[in-house]
Amino acid sequence: MTGTRTSFATHDCGFAQAIEHIGDQWSFLIIRNLFMGMTRFEDFAAHLSISTKVLSSRLQHLVDEGLVASTADEHDGRSKIYRLTDKGQGLSPVVGALTQWGETWVPKEGGPRTEFYDLDTGEAIEGFAVISRQGGLIAPDRVGHRTGPGGSKVRDELDALVEKREGR
Repeated sequence: MTGTRTSFATHDCGFAQAIEHIGDQWSFLIIRNLFMGMTRFEDFAAHLSISTKVLSSRLQHLVDEGLVASTADEHDGRSKIYRLTDKGQGLSPVVGALTQWGETWVPKEGGPRTEFYDLDTGEAIEGFAVISRQGGLIAPDRVGHRTGPGGSKVRDELDALVEKREGR
């Protein structure tokens, strides 16, 4: 992605790679709007009050990263329709969790700005859960972390710094 943003392309960490592939704050807002059904360039530009140059760059980045697909508008061949790919759809729990975090920790007087609900039942969704491979619900404060089979130099360095600081 162009601009003055620091690249995390060589940062050996899943979190950093996710940020690298998604992009910046505008990209997150574009993804949010795609989840909410927005598909057209002019609608993104109007809703986000973003310059067309920045919007074009961010959309192209999301397309290049495989998070968004663009197709010609069948009614207007000059326009494109943008949709999330399966890879982009995989961000659903991230978008939902960040939104709910914002509603909890940066609330608006009068209630939540956005509510999530089950499309089958209409029942409100209270949170995005962490679930074990066996299907059990895990409380956020009961989630640990360790170096995975792929290893990570960044992860090893982080662990070493924390251990040193804690005197382990």
